[in-house]
Amino acid sequence: MNRLYQQPQPLPPFHHVIVVGASERPNSVGERVLTHLLAAPFTGKITLVNLRHKTVGGMRAYSNVGRVPEAADAVLVLTQPESYESVLRSCIKQNIGYVVFAQDWDNLSNDEYKQAQAVFKKNRKTDIRIVVCHAASVQIPAIRLNAGVYPDMPVGTVGLISGHAAESVDMLACLRQAGLGVSCHVGLKYALSPTVSADIIEMLGRDAGTSLIVAEYNPNENLRRLFSVVRKVVRRKPVILSVSGYADAEERAVLQALSRYSGCVVAFSREEFLAAVHVAAAKKQAAGTLKVVANIPCGRLKTQAEESDIALQLPDETQRPPENTEGYIGSNPSPLRFRECVENSLHHHQTEALLTVVSPAADKAADIIRLLADIQKQSEKPLLVSSPLSDGLMQFKDTDQALSAFGFQKKYKELKQLRQQVAKPWPSYVESPSVKEIKQAAEDLPQLLKTLYLPENHTEVQPLCARLIFRRHPYYGAVVFACSSGKTVAVLPPFTTLDAEQLVDKVELKRHHKTVYQWLYSLNVVVGQVPEIRSIQMEVYPDGKTHTECEIEEETDSLDDSETVLAAYPVAVTHTFTLKNGQKVRLRPLLPEDAEAKQDFVRNLSPENRYTRYMTHLNELSPTMLAQACNLDYAAEAAIVAEAVEDGTWLGVARFSGTEEKGWCEFGISVAEAAQGQGLAVHLMQQIIELAKQQGYSVMSAEILKQNQAMQKLAEKLGFTLTPSPHDKDLLEAVLSLVEGEEKPVNNITQNLKQQILAFKL
Repeated sequence: MNRLYQQPQPLPPFHHVIVVGASERPNSVGERVLTHLLAAPFTGKITLVNLRHKTVGGMRAYSNVGRVPEAADAVLVLTQPESYESVLRSCIKQNIGYVVFAQDWDNLSNDEYKQAQAVFKKNRKTDIRIVVCHAASVQIPAIRLNAGVYPDMPVGTVGLISGHAAESVDMLACLRQAGLGVSCHVGLKYALSPTVSADIIEMLGRDAGTSLIVAEYNPNENLRRLFSVVRKVVRRKPVILSVSGYADAEERAVLQALSRYSGCVVAFSREEFLAAVHVAAAKKQAAGTLKVVANIPCGRLKTQAEESDIALQLPDETQRPPENTEGYIGSNPSPLRFRECVENSLHHHQTEALLTVVSPAADKAADIIRLLADIQKQSEKPLLVSSPLSDGLMQFKDTDQALSAFGFQKKYKELKQLRQQVAKPWPSYVESPSVKEIKQAAEDLPQLLKTLYLPENHTEVQPLCARLIFRRHPYYGAVVFACSSGKTVAVLPPFTTLDAEQLVDKVELKRHHKTVYQWLYSLNVVVGQVPEIRSIQMEVYPDGKTHTECEIEEETDSLDDSETVLAAYPVAVTHTFTLKNGQKVRLRPLLPEDAEAKQDFVRNLSPENRYTRYMTHLNELSPTMLAQACNLDYAAEAAIVAEAVEDGTWLGVARFSGTEEKGWCEFGISVAEAAQGQGLAVHLMQQIIELAKQQGYSVMSAEILKQNQAMQKLAEKLGFTLTPSPHDKDLLEAVLSLVEGEEKPVNNITQNLKQQILAFKL
């Protein structure tokens, strides 16, 4: 791990903001925003720019940005679109890095909207970070910055990104109900802003003051980058994506597949969003069963729980309330009696989670809730409170909300477990299709099925077991849908054995598992190499027979991997290399199904080599380390395996992944003792350096033990600069610029902070 960047650095505050278009005209955006900025008041300096007035609200106003004598961190533009081009030119001349445009876009004319759109498109590739916001704009409560037209938000640790002003108000209401405040809110105008939600999520992921990120889902941005960024950020803090628009069964299935891939929570309703916020922010132990303590009869909760597939534990209701310590304890228990029952239930070894239902009709109900709130803070087990008087984290207005939250924590637990799962190797019965043969058989369906190693067609009418559909979705690219009994499950390429397990389990296809595995394995070839095949639909029957239909498009441009949401494996790196001793090795991307081979490779390294590679004493990789090593995001990281041609023995692995520092990636490499000194390490490093450049990284780095002389020589041979680590006397830092003609990168925190001090909180 790169220790220089392993801890996120807190983002610097604004110091000076120029407000263009500040106004005294009642109810204008300029008047409403300036009022909020001054009323909070903003802790930094505000300078006003107004073309027609020398003062606004008693404050001096300059005629344009170029007239402002002091350097500014950002410019907030509240004027009409006709002024945008000239404002941007002034900002470029003044070397101002961030320009925020805030506007009530719904009230602009079509001509004004198109004019703004043209300006932002024209300046999309400038050095200026352009942030286009709706009326809620930007709020950072900790420094009392409110650059929007809505009331101040409470200070907290939730990073909030919204795409509509009304949605930001609703999301904030859910946060308030959970007793949560905001570290930073950015209200992006998704249709116009060059800065997208992925940019803000990435920034909030590095912000030490943000512990939870919630964002309105934007389906129109680059989804590969969005979920790649989310996947990286989720390793440090939870991310919730709220889907505000309509999502049909297929889109919901795709987003759930992306949720499994990236680890984020996707909420499709206000109720789901509220439940997700409580569960993610509470950070309590996962639980499978729920006990109840209530001052109202709670038998009806059993029905509610069964409808939500929740395991609810209720005691024998024939017991009299005074004898009960769980379930119904009487309609009017004292606050201390209620507290005692809750404490006893929580400490019981069979209790995984506890729901307390407090009727407002009880004497001192408010006192009971306050006592329970204190227990909540101290308990590692989930304690849910349901009462109309409830207000705070894991406190709900009714039992429906409470049970919904408990049910949602099961999904959250599953997402965490998925991050430690590794794919098994493809079974031996799976056959590899030939691209040439597929293309030749495209017009002959029976021959095509044979070439794809899929079952032959049967036409007799039978009850349908499931329908498997491969098609190229207009928004999400290649997708496989499995539909059965009203359920729709989606998996996305490149398909793995984990995807096959998902389909078999969720759509109950255990009797057809061989067909499912071959289906996905063959489709991995079709997705990227046979663009003529636009869709394949297979109907699966209980007796194992199938009926398949295929859509062919004769003339089509060759596909690239941009037509898939998840990055394809970099097959272009696959080639044969000859070692100095004449041995031939095959280089290829590391696949999820390589988990067992990767673990064996690590086990077979010498203790010394394992220590120099991982900087800790281990015999094998932990489940988390193995999952991270094999479940790669080839949009932002990569790993290459070198295996002997004659028997497939692994001889080396090289990899890289992004660090906390934007534009930096970190590499790691291991070479088996038998292949050391044969030129393999240099060749592997050359491959990952080239891949890192293709992915847009500007710097590659690593930490090397001073005792690891071989690694130091390899780094110097490849052009890395070695310097002593400022954090550990036993380490050296190796740094390589990946940008041609660029000077050696400066790898120190002071330089990074100097650059950040000039940056906008975005």
